[in-house]
Amino acid sequence: MKPSVFNLLRLEFTHFEVERNREFSAGKAEESFPQIDFEFNNVNFEFGAQLLYPDNELDDPRHFTVAASFAVRQSMQDDVVLPYSVTLQGSAFLYFKGEHTGIERFRAVRATAYMMLYGAFREQVANFTSRSSHGLWFLPAPTFNEKADLDAAEDVRKWELALESSKIEKIKPSKKPATKRAKKIVTEG
Repeated sequence: MKPSVFNLLRLEFTHFEVERNREFSAGKAEESFPQIDFEFNNVNFEFGAQLLYPDNELDDPRHFTVAASFAVRQSMQDDVVLPYSVTLQGSAFLYFKGEHTGIERFRAVRATAYMMLYGAFREQVANFTSRSSHGLWFLPAPTFNEKADLDAAEDVRKWELALESSKIEKIKPSKKPATKRAKKIVTEG
């Protein structure tokens, strides 16, 4: 086992909503055992995330906040009846102590934060539904590799633009007129 290149500084929930769907009917076998055997075929999910880091770390971002939202609601479904409708939001605060740069760093941040946040979401839904009338509902265990790749590419594009803009701001000549003292030094020199 290798130690992680991240320290999780904090993981917090900002919104948690689970609602029982009265139209869902568990079969006879499921009613006797308080865990729903649910196939997630053709179920529509939403998962979105935003990545932030401090402006003063633009050259070498190390502190990251990834805010994510997840929803699987009956109103989003076409032909599937869900046992519960779920909407969750949370943030992971991470410190990157590795050596990766560019897209490798952003991809690592995204992939790690997505798994941490979704794992916490999944655990909370299981805890809550284990005491609900339909019984325990485990959300599926997805992979976030493709999403992390796509999102990291966009992060790098934004980061490179911010770096370029920062460099231009640093080398821009001052619009202030030269002071008399500065002019005197120039003319006497």
